[in-house]
Amino acid sequence: MTTFIPEWVKVPARLVHVKRMLSVLDGDYVIRRPLTADHRIVDFFVEHRSKGWLIVAVEQAPFGEIDPAQLFDTDARTLFERRLASLQKMACLEGQPAALVKVLVIMWSCSIEEARALMMQYLPKYGTRIVSREQFSSWTGKILEASLTLLSEEVSDSFRGTHFPEVEIPAACTTRRFFNRDNRASLKRHFLDQEQELASKLDLELPGDQASTARDFSVRLINGVAGSGKTLIALNRALLLAELFPKQRLLILIHNTPVVADIKERLHRVRGGIPESLEISTFFSWTCQQWRYAFGGAPKMPGDPYVVSYLVKQARSRWPDIKLSDGQLIAEMDFINEALVLDEAAYLEVNRAGRGFSLRPREREQIWSLYQAVAASLQASGLRMWSALPRDICLAGASTDRILKYDHILIDEAQFFAPSWFQVVKLSTAPDGQLFLCADPNQGFMKNRLSWKSAGLEVAGRTRKLQKSYRTTRAILEAASGVLAKLGSGNDEDYLRPDFRGMEPGVRPMVIYTDSPQDGVDRVLAEVSAIAAEDVLPLSAVLLIYGDAVQRSAFHEQLTRQLGVGKVWWFNEKGQKKAPPSGYGKDYLRMAYVETATGLEASVVFLVGVEQLFSGSEKVGLSEEAQSELREVNARKLYMAMTRAGQRLVLISSQHLPPELEALFDVVK
Repeated sequence: MTTFIPEWVKVPARLVHVKRMLSVLDGDYVIRRPLTADHRIVDFFVEHRSKGWLIVAVEQAPFGEIDPAQLFDTDARTLFERRLASLQKMACLEGQPAALVKVLVIMWSCSIEEARALMMQYLPKYGTRIVSREQFSSWTGKILEASLTLLSEEVSDSFRGTHFPEVEIPAACTTRRFFNRDNRASLKRHFLDQEQELASKLDLELPGDQASTARDFSVRLINGVAGSGKTLIALNRALLLAELFPKQRLLILIHNTPVVADIKERLHRVRGGIPESLEISTFFSWTCQQWRYAFGGAPKMPGDPYVVSYLVKQARSRWPDIKLSDGQLIAEMDFINEALVLDEAAYLEVNRAGRGFSLRPREREQIWSLYQAVAASLQASGLRMWSALPRDICLAGASTDRILKYDHILIDEAQFFAPSWFQVVKLSTAPDGQLFLCADPNQGFMKNRLSWKSAGLEVAGRTRKLQKSYRTTRAILEAASGVLAKLGSGNDEDYLRPDFRGMEPGVRPMVIYTDSPQDGVDRVLAEVSAIAAEDVLPLSAVLLIYGDAVQRSAFHEQLTRQLGVGKVWWFNEKGQKKAPPSGYGKDYLRMAYVETATGLEASVVFLVGVEQLFSGSEKVGLSEEAQSELREVNARKLYMAMTRAGQRLVLISSQHLPPELEALFDVVK
């Protein structure tokens, strides 16, 4: 089946008929409409998987107005000839006079004889083949096949980059460039694949074809496996929207600070900055901003992260029958806020599936009372829980009229968003706006695995799946999928199965055993020092992901001594959360805590100090349901961490993996 990019939803009437003719072509054909001013000259480009390219224009001028046999020029003929000249120029690369591809013009209002007369006149001068509407309708496939021009890979890349620059991936945004053995690697260009390009252009309207009336609020969901380009798609779409509609307000929301910082750094490196109309933020940073607009002042949060824990310890003595730990109680209070539970009756009825522990009605009543007591204590000091900020906005009534409204909101890693978060997003979307979600259901370890419908979003019929991974190799993705299947629920209905066909085979991930966690840190230091000394890879090609078994501050200090001051970007250090230590555009080794590594990527990834994720799920005092949930959470964390790697993955562990998991790695003695 023919692929149309973007989908031809709102196009001129003549192109509706053309689409019917093109739709009968086989699946090797891709029909692209340009999203720039070129669409006023050319109507679409035809690309065939193995036969090349063709430029096509549909001309409405009747023969009588452009008849070349007329003695005097007419305005219509002058405009037609200008269009032919422009099409001829588009068929050439800049600086090269010879046309790369052929041009086909479909005369919508001419007979077969009239079209032939025009071609005899203009083919020698402009190199343009001209056919009538009747001819094209009767012989669509044969006419296109005869007109296509096969280009070399390098020339095809130049042609694509010239006419569709929005789909080119800057070298700084791909993990593959460092390991390409081709001597011409520096010249290789990277583009979004067909599925990625289509996803990034869903529901886009050309400036000249925009509807004059307001559209309904629309939602699109892209479900993709790790490395399928979800972040790239969201960013590419946002940049494209900023170019097409510079007066519209755009927002990209991401749940964790390191990814926001990393994206901003790459944009500064590649583009020199971020478009004025585009805002890129973490959800809670943006929510604080919206809270200020709604309530006229900044929210006050506890300065000490242990304040809420202290209040829970104080208040729970009034309900001695509560058996949950302080941490579980705080998590349950966050759940109440995030699920927008309004009162005790609603809490008694709310679905808590996936919470890891069950609660009887009596226990829920006590926890609700404890929740109210803690909230009242915070309120008395003018404070609130972080999870209460979205809830406040959702319940603000008319005050939400004062929050900023966006024409387009794009959410990356949407699987981590809670119902209250989505509700704030919906309140912040203009009535005719668009909500674009990217998610990986295989990584959903931070929030309960809720359905989109329960989060207030109707995505039925509005979802696309991306099952091919381009970031990583088959060896790494198979190992990560194996970990998820053996430790968690890799076969559950929400599991998105990767398509391994055509993937680069790659090298199996390695596990290096050490005698102690500190020996593991020393081994990482040695490996990183060797990489820096050999000067084969830039530091930015390496990402260190550490777990709880690592003394993180000491680790950072040792890396800094080894590589030099300002050479290590520690995403979890307070002063480096939002920007690199020595400014944009420099080469940094990056390090991040496993809980906040989602969305990051690198050619080489070291995992260190994450032993408890493989074997530490059996905890005394937890029910079997809680144990199972913890194993699931750990499995998804490992899947996420392993799939950050593009080409090489090295696990350094002071504990031996269970045999069934060790079999997924090459063991280095």
